[in-house]
Amino acid sequence: MRIAAALTAGLMLSSLALTATAGPATAAPITKVPLTETAVTGAVVTEAAQAVEVTTAAQFTAVAGKRKTVALTFDDGPSKYTPQILDILRRNNVKATFCMLGNNVGPYRATARRVVREGHRLCNHSRNHPDFRKLSTAAARSQVKYTQSKIKSVTGRSPKVFRFPYGSSNTRTRAVVRNEGLRILGWTVDTRDWERPGSATITKRAVNNTRPGGVVLMHDGGGNRSQTVASLNNTIRKLKAKGYTFVLA
Repeated sequence: MRIAAALTAGLMLSSLALTATAGPATAAPITKVPLTETAVTGAVVTEAAQAVEVTTAAQFTAVAGKRKTVALTFDDGPSKYTPQILDILRRNNVKATFCMLGNNVGPYRATARRVVREGHRLCNHSRNHPDFRKLSTAAARSQVKYTQSKIKSVTGRSPKVFRFPYGSSNTRTRAVVRNEGLRILGWTVDTRDWERPGSATITKRAVNNTRPGGVVLMHDGGGNRSQTVASLNNTIRKLKAKGYTFVLA
């Protein structure tokens, strides 16, 4: 199964290189890249390779312009760790994408507003992190619409991007997201920081697995994210040393 997944991933990434074109992210074609499910908010999920439709500005800019770009993304916030992450990003002059849970935006209103104020990208990550494959169409739509409304009411901005919890979706729920006018965001590098493997390991996973146009998955909520915070400065420093420019996903 792992071999088959790897072969599939190779074909998908080859397709990305052949079909990507320059232009606004909203106009770019939808391309498939391999994703890996993660454990979040205490729900342990087995690693299962899954192809989910995704398009990111970082990937298309990198392929079309042959630039070494990478996007940092943070899921499941805002939380008490988000301000620390924002501090590190500001010191390094790096912008990132924050995939927020609707239920977390209210308790961390000031932090959500700071994300916008400091030039980062908002991303809808559902209300409370369910597996969308198990939701009815109406329930999936409710998750998306609630979070859109909540983020807009708190920050004054509406996300243009949606990331499925666990990367888990199907044709029906992807249609729900698109019908709300949202682009689907995946990732190419899963740091699995939710495992809390140590800050050095998180950095190693991010840096060693990043390729031009990469989208790195980390978490600023959903549990103890102190190791993610501790890893971030070195991750940015080492990616910059390899010649990467940071862009929004």
